[in-house]
Amino acid sequence: MTNQEIIIRLLKDHLVHTRLISGLDALGLCPDNYYLHLSDTIFKMIGISDEKEELYEAYMNWCTKISQTEVFTDQKLLDEYATEIYNVLLGEASA
Repeated sequence: MTNQEIIIRLLKDHLVHTRLISGLDALGLCPDNYYLHLSDTIFKMIGISDEKEELYEAYMNWCTKISQTEVFTDQKLLDEYATEIYNVLLGEASA
């Protein structure tokens, strides 16, 4: 498995996790106890420095918006979103 495939898998996991956390929050179940640090791992694997706070916030907002859609009913669509996010982050890492 390549580094790109691992990161895309982590991105998909992060989208699923974000949806789960949103659901727990809606139920009042304190989702902060379930933070997995997937975004930190993804950013480090891509080579994005900790100093890009605005990019991190944009990424988190993007994941939240995507997780509120019906993306999870179609595995191909989830793959496409994760790949698109990967490409954007990779472009930002080299900028």
